[in-house]
Amino acid sequence: MLLERLINPKPKTILLFVLFAFIFLLLPTIKNQSFGDFSLNFYETILFFLTIFGILLHAFGLNNLIYKNDVIKKENIIIATTFILLNTFRVNSPLDLLSSFLMLFFINFLLGSYQKEFPFNEVFSSSLILSLIIIINPIFILMYVLFVVCSFIFNFSNWRCYIVSLLGASMPFIFYLIFLSLSTNEYSGGWLFTLPELLFNGKELITFFKNSKSTIIVFSVIFLISGFEFFNWLYKKSIRSRKSFFIILAMLIISIVISFFGNEGNWYIILSPLSVLIANYFTYTKKRNLANILFYVFIFTSLFYRWNIII
Repeated sequence: MLLERLINPKPKTILLFVLFAFIFLLLPTIKNQSFGDFSLNFYETILFFLTIFGILLHAFGLNNLIYKNDVIKKENIIIATTFILLNTFRVNSPLDLLSSFLMLFFINFLLGSYQKEFPFNEVFSSSLILSLIIIINPIFILMYVLFVVCSFIFNFSNWRCYIVSLLGASMPFIFYLIFLSLSTNEYSGGWLFTLPELLFNGKELITFFKNSKSTIIVFSVIFLISGFEFFNWLYKKSIRSRKSFFIILAMLIISIVISFFGNEGNWYIILSPLSVLIANYFTYTKKRNLANILFYVFIFTSLFYRWNIII
């Protein structure tokens, strides 16, 4: 079956996955061009293909991050496949794609702090990366809560780590001041980023749900089954995997808050933690027949919706 081929994949399977992912992400362009309604100009076309490359890189980065940190111990590309299939909906903001990609480094350093009483290097690096994300996407300042959650789960909650964290987060401002001191410009008193505006866009959410009702229902059913399976088997996981999954769950909750109160592209941050939870189900469930059926439904639903996107 298909899922079994994605666990401990051979090089041929990885190449076929890359080809499938490229075609899947290219579907809106193929459809619109075939119907003579190709509306992208040259620069938009370049950006579109760069986006496809970035999503593929994101998928493999997430897959390797989870396997490297023993969150899911079976070597597989199910995580990457799930992430690609969740990229069903159109993303209009390159900044949100970039923010989600940089979050992989943030999460990687957080997970790397496991069993370290004073993980100063990981704390500093994660805070520095988060501060860079906040500069381009201010609402991600809410993700600092994830650092606090991780400090309690991994038992390094102490004043030294928090000071190092604040130091890492302030580095862009320090470099900014150094740059101004070496140039002829004067500091105007401004900050590198503005505070986010938390606005609940109820009308946009209702419109989105109405236009994507069938797809969202299928994805929600798969997610609920994955969540039930995860909590049912949680006690059998290793301590590191269990704690890491709680951090992933915390990231998902914060991501949902960001998507509800941010702009229309901020929802993209949900895909990474969601992919991990769904992939965990497809990897470990004992009900392989049901899992394969759901996986085929997952693929068909994503392909169908992706094909009907109008650029």
